Amino acid sequence: MIKRKILLLEDDRLFSETLQEYLEEKGFVVEIAYDGEEALNKTYYNNYDIYLLDINVPEVNGLDFLKLVRNSADEKPAIFITSHTDKETLIDGYKSGCDDYMRKPIDLEELYYRIKVLLKKSNYQLIFKLNDDCIYDVDKREVICNQKRVKLSAKVLRLLELLLENRGKVVTKEQIISKLWSANETYSDGAIRVYINKLKKLLGKDRIENVKGIGYKLTES
Repeated sequence: MIKRKILLLEDDRLFSETLQEYLEEKGFVVEIAYDGEEALNKTYYNNYDIYLLDINVPEVNGLDFLKLVRNSADEKPAIFITSHTDKETLIDGYKSGCDDYMRKPIDLEELYYRIKVLLKKSNYQLIFKLNDDCIYDVDKREVICNQKRVKLSAKVLRLLELLLENRGKVVTKEQIISKLWSANETYSDGAIRVYINKLKKLLGKDRIENVKGIGYKLTES
């Protein structure tokens, strides 16, 4: 299943790891950035469904990070999690483009439900249009073409999900291996090519770009 991806900008390592562990138990994928520059780099290479941001972090602070994100036309939901209690910082947070604001210490369960509400409001994508004839239903994990279910092997389905999670960005060979094969399985370059070709036949050969020596990229439809 396609998991919702969270970027967590937090320089307190113990707190960030606690949040990561809790939210991953709830079914999210959580990537941590310990400074604003690292967070900006991650947004360049990855798509995220929601941002969780501290304000006082090194390099680029959380307020400036979110302003830069919003200036790049990224409107994904953002929650500031901060120890600031003054009204001026709260106002600055909303001016920079945040959707919600939590003061530390936070209740993890409350954070989880705030995330769910924001994702619902932002119309988290449950149906992906693959081409004029086909869609991918996230909840059912089904590809439907011309109103008929298309049967795909488990590995081809996981590869499709990986490409959809990172649409518009390059998916490396290492990411594919990690997604499709367990640690005790032996992967095959030939198998990867076969799975990619199956998806090209399904989506259209121009929808998946070969990035020589690196991996593959699913272009926007």
